Amino acid sequence: MNLTNREKQLVTLAYYQGSCDNAKVSARQEMFSLLDKAAIESASKVLEELGLEYPDTTELKAFWNEMEQITLYLCKEGNR
Repeated sequence: MNLTNREKQLVTLAYYQGSCDNAKVSARQEMFSLLDKAAIESASKVLEELGLEYPDTTELKAFWNEMEQITLYLCKEGNR
């Protein structure tokens, strides 16, 4: 099964944002912006290696909305 470019972007962004969110649990508040920057930089490098670009602001918002819907669905399925 081959992933589409959009799916590759979604998976990459979700992975690094999830890692960032997990790190924030035990980090001090003043480290949050550094963690966010690290997630963006890491995701950008992986996407670049895949021949893709980090989404622009408008597209990024659409990605996060889509990820929110996927998360809600997975949580709902997990409660069954």
